[in-house]
Amino acid sequence: MQRWRIGLGVVIGLACAAIVLVVVGNRQVQAPVQTNRGPVLSDCDGTIRDLVIHYVPDAERIVVPTYRDFLRQLPADVTVHVVCPQRGDFDALAAALGSVPCSLRPVIVSHPMTFWSRDRWLALGPSAGGPVTLWCPRGEEGAEIWPAREGDQRIGGDIAGALGPQVASIRSPLYFDGGDFVVDLRTAFVSPAVLRRNLQKTVRTRQELLDELGAALKREIVLLDQAPEHHVGMYMMPAGDGTVVVGDPAAGARLTSAPATAGRDPARSSLCPPEGPDFGEATRARFDAVARQCTAAGRRVVRIPVVPGRDGRTYVTYLNVIIDDRQGKRTVYMPTYRGADALNAAASRVWQDLGFEVRAVDCTDVYVHFGALHCLVNVLRRSP
Repeated sequence: MQRWRIGLGVVIGLACAAIVLVVVGNRQVQAPVQTNRGPVLSDCDGTIRDLVIHYVPDAERIVVPTYRDFLRQLPADVTVHVVCPQRGDFDALAAALGSVPCSLRPVIVSHPMTFWSRDRWLALGPSAGGPVTLWCPRGEEGAEIWPAREGDQRIGGDIAGALGPQVASIRSPLYFDGGDFVVDLRTAFVSPAVLRRNLQKTVRTRQELLDELGAALKREIVLLDQAPEHHVGMYMMPAGDGTVVVGDPAAGARLTSAPATAGRDPARSSLCPPEGPDFGEATRARFDAVARQCTAAGRRVVRIPVVPGRDGRTYVTYLNVIIDDRQGKRTVYMPTYRGADALNAAASRVWQDLGFEVRAVDCTDVYVHFGALHCLVNVLRRSP
């Protein structure tokens, strides 16, 4: 009888511990329903107040040059929350960055993770004095076999736990990456991948998905039917004032060196994705289709050079930007690439012609890993 009582006590104790672990370790599942969530943050409107980046020591050579370029140009009133597995990782990054004007704050998660911040959640702005709410996907692809991806699933809850009650998190019933969306004050533009990942899994029809997205994000939804097979911010970006900037492989081809010949124009860029560029008709047609869909949505479309890679994932892109709109002065933090002077200059002129101050951020070491600045940086909070 005594053994039975002890065994029962152990079982009850383990069950209680499991419940506590679920509540603490996965806060977005257990978070109370917030009725005062605002719309998803715009990518191109409002003054940046808080950002989130990730750092893991294995990625030092990949991300530190980009972080250093970016963070040293941020205003002093911006707070950057740095998500790291261990406190020592944060200290190492701070030392590698040197002096930066913005404030760096650690968020220590004590589990494996990746260095991509954008895909983990979308920020829903506060409404009626409520918290910023991190809208997290139903699950991460590969989480069942990849510990870092399993850890990424927990990041939204980790941030909410560290920054609450000003920040909360919820788990969406939908599968997505944060990079599947770009947003202005009116519309969320959504990658076709979101439909493929959810149709007949979490929703029955395309319209049901549109309804779910509209209710969660509180924006008009433009679900792209045709687009490159990549995250949206690699091939388009809202610029505010009813304008969308869309990649143009034809312009990229004109500015990129052809194979070496005696008559090669030295002013052209010598940079290409590792497996070479893809300027084929099918690829151009996908970018052109995005431009047409944005025009149909009532946007003015401006084209900008882009060099898609043959692997379909490596882009020399000038769309993967961070935009700050501060007291009427608009700044774009734009990826640049070593060895791509002609491309860099042409892209910079496009943004300048739209009224932006361009601040260059070297993404040469990042882009070969299939992303750039917007993929590394997630905006947590903006003010009007």
